[in-house]
Amino acid sequence: MIELTFNPFSLLISVALIISLTLGFLVLFSRDKNGKAKYFLAALMFIIAFWNASILSLDLNIYRYALGIIWVPMTYTLALGPCFYFYVHYTTDTKYQQNPTIWFHFIPVALEVVLFLIEVFQGLPQGIGYFETSIFKTFDPLINGLAILSFVIYGFFARQKIREYHEWVKSNYSHFHRYNLNWLYRLNSAFLILLAFWLFYFLSDYFLFDYKLSFYDYYPFHLTLAIISIWLGIEAMSRSNILFPEVISDSKISHESTEPSVSAEVDIVEKANWLKQQIEDNYLYLDPELSLRSLAETLDIHPNLTSKIINEGLKQSFSDCINQYRINAVIEKLESPDNQDSTFLAIAFNCGFNSKATFNRVFKKSIGQTPLQYKNNLKKS
Repeated sequence: MIELTFNPFSLLISVALIISLTLGFLVLFSRDKNGKAKYFLAALMFIIAFWNASILSLDLNIYRYALGIIWVPMTYTLALGPCFYFYVHYTTDTKYQQNPTIWFHFIPVALEVVLFLIEVFQGLPQGIGYFETSIFKTFDPLINGLAILSFVIYGFFARQKIREYHEWVKSNYSHFHRYNLNWLYRLNSAFLILLAFWLFYFLSDYFLFDYKLSFYDYYPFHLTLAIISIWLGIEAMSRSNILFPEVISDSKISHESTEPSVSAEVDIVEKANWLKQQIEDNYLYLDPELSLRSLAETLDIHPNLTSKIINEGLKQSFSDCINQYRINAVIEKLESPDNQDSTFLAIAFNCGFNSKATFNRVFKKSIGQTPLQYKNNLKKS
């Protein structure tokens, strides 16, 4: 007869384990266009679920009822950091091509599995579990410490990738908020904070308590890790249909310029004045889907040169430049008697905005007031 005794933590981790596995399969078989990213995300969720399963198997003494489970490696903790990093990498960099060298990042987890098998073979002649062998007791602290430290290091690199992505989007899209990954940035921060505490706790256990704390004492960390991974899976699933910006390609875009000359010899200020004139005269900012690429195609110059003119000549990013034109157009309409009965949203959409949240954010940043505050002050004056 099988008897399993659950405590509150083991029960919660069991529930989190089932949810993590379910979300992992949903992510794996989803129709996300960014297929490479989803594979690493699914792997991350499975690894965390298996790690918690190994803890539960020890807590509930499942080995007494299923001896064969002792041959199944459940911990791939040294793959946690690389899986998370490459999920972020493929999500934020659409130009990134799979390179065989990325698998060198997963050599440590292969060694972890080999070490597990050595522990199993050491325990068999003695009739003990792998977790009772001398090799396990010697190397388990090292593996756990390296896994946590690895995740922290990869997490910092992932954080940098998200920042670089945000800068790229802001330089190429006027409605860059549509493509922001703030949710992933917050999740990355949650992972880093948890792992920093976990690493401090682990080091205290190792140096102050001679690694005598049981896995019960680590339950809160395992449960929190499971919750964050579920949060990540839900967020990724809910945003799987977001079309990330296309990569600017050197092909299909003319390198030739139109009058006035925008050759390298012309001063950058003259180029900037010409570009401003083109945007204003043709009302290009009213296009809600305007991007650096489409602007460059309209002006028949290369996107890199367009970006250089805006950044160096106008001292602005592409999004700030275009949105400033839109804000000026909104203010002009707000001050016009012909638009007194128009709603903020209608005016904003007519001026090139396609999101209420983006309009409010940009307006507040540019004017220092919300649209409603501005309109009320306008009425008073």
